[in-house]
Amino acid sequence: AEVKVNGVSCGVAWTSPYRVEISNVLKPGKNKVEIAVSNTWINRFIGDSLLPEKQRITYTYNPIYRLDDKKITTSGLIGPVRILSDK
Repeated sequence: AEVKVNGVSCGVAWTSPYRVEISNVLKPGKNKVEIAVSNTWINRFIGDSLLPEKQRITYTYNPIYRLDDKKITTSGLIGPVRILSDK
């Protein structure tokens, strides 16, 4: 997930602990926080396997994810979003 605060990209969180530093772009009062979440590769591969070959987005020489043996995994923004302070 890419995190932007007040239009400034603060980084991408793709592994645990899923945190980015935003203190340098916060301002007093209201702030605009945007979180753009991507799907998982597993879901992308499974989804593409359902499409005609010419419409697929992803390609791999070793198609290890297929709908018949894997289930679509939960993805997206899961759980609470918190802004933590050192103060």
